[in-house]
Amino acid sequence: MKKIIYFALAIGGLALITPKESSAQHRGNDREWKHEKEHRKYEEKRDREERKYWEKRDKEDRKYHKKVAKYYRKEYRHGPPAWARAHRYDNRHHVYFRDYKTFYDPYRNGYVYMRNGRWSFSANVPSFMLNVNLGAANIRVVKDVPISRHPEDFYNDYRWD
Repeated sequence: MKKIIYFALAIGGLALITPKESSAQHRGNDREWKHEKEHRKYEEKRDREERKYWEKRDKEDRKYHKKVAKYYRKEYRHGPPAWARAHRYDNRHHVYFRDYKTFYDPYRNGYVYMRNGRWSFSANVPSFMLNVNLGAANIRVVKDVPISRHPEDFYNDYRWD
């Protein structure tokens, strides 16, 4: 019977001692678990902020591209230029602006003009013609030059002025 009592006390003592040791070991893990939990919260917050950043950036990019596309449609229309209607121009031949020594080339959708003794090409109206009413300008439709050729190459063959 003494053996059983000693045995019971030993088991009870172990039972009392074990939770304390287990608790001490568990406390260290508790800190690690808490740190991991905080780290997970930090990562989730960082991921949310990153998602917000990319969503905002994508929204700004879409807005920018929409604006650029609108500008492109406005500025770079295909077809006859704005002044063509006033001259009943059908976009099938080159046009020579006599007063400005400038050609309109419908094949390239731009203007060819003399600059510093050389021919230059511009997709937009040249700067010296910006304030000119091209609808009322003196023009000559050049039907002798094929549309696929550059009109400036034939400048010396004709009397333009």
